[in-house]
This record gives sequence, structure tokens and C-alpha cells, in this order.
Amino acid sequence: MILYLLLTSLLIPVNLWAAITPHLHNELSMRVLHAVSVGLLLPLLISLWSDRRSIRSEPAVVLAIFLCVMVVVNVQIAAQGMGVEFGWIDHLFLALAALSVEAYYLLEPNATTPFQSEVVEKAD
Repeated sequence: MILYLLLTSLLIPVNLWAAITPHLHNELSMRVLHAVSVGLLLPLLISLWSDRRSIRSEPAVVLAIFLCVMVVVNVQIAAQGMGVEFGWIDHLFLALAALSVEAYYLLEPNATTPFQSEVVEKAD
């Protein structure tokens, strides 16, 4: 879980930098950044769904809608490639989405990790 939060926290400055300097990254790095961002938002959506009965519903619904929109838009951007009009705004929203991942797991007392490590006992 710590590795997941560390990777997510690294997306905040990377996306802010991509928003400030939109023409300094190439096609491949842009596709990778958007794909990785989607990959790091999906565990939070899974966690929101699994925790839906134990967390506050109003903020969770707003966060889930925001994350769903970000996932759909960024999958489309990763597939389409360069040439997205006002793409710098998407990078600002990606930084906000990564910040919301951090805030959810650090501030929500009933949050569970989407990476359940189950210990399976082997019967010899």
C-alpha cells in the first residue's frame, strides 16, 4: 500500500509539470503518463465500491463520479495520442485526482486497501 501511495504522490508533480510545459513531452511519454494515471486511479475506484457501506456517501459519490470521468477521458487520450485540445487542463485534473487518492487513504478512517494480501495456509 505504501508503494501505491508513493507512486500516486509522484504523479502530482509530474502532471503539474506536464500542464505547465505541454509541448515538452513526446507521444510515447504522454501515452504512458495517461495510462499509468488510469492504472493508479482504478484501485481507488475499487476501494470506493468495496467500502461504499462504511464510508460517508456524499463525498464518495462525488469522488467516484470524478474518478470515472478521469478514467474514461484518460483512456481515450492514451488511445488517441497527441493533439488533445486543452490537454493541459486534463493534467491539472490528473494532479487533483492523484491528490484525492492520497487524501482518501490518509483521511478516511474506514478506507480499506484494494490490495488485500491474503495468507493462504497450505495443508500438508
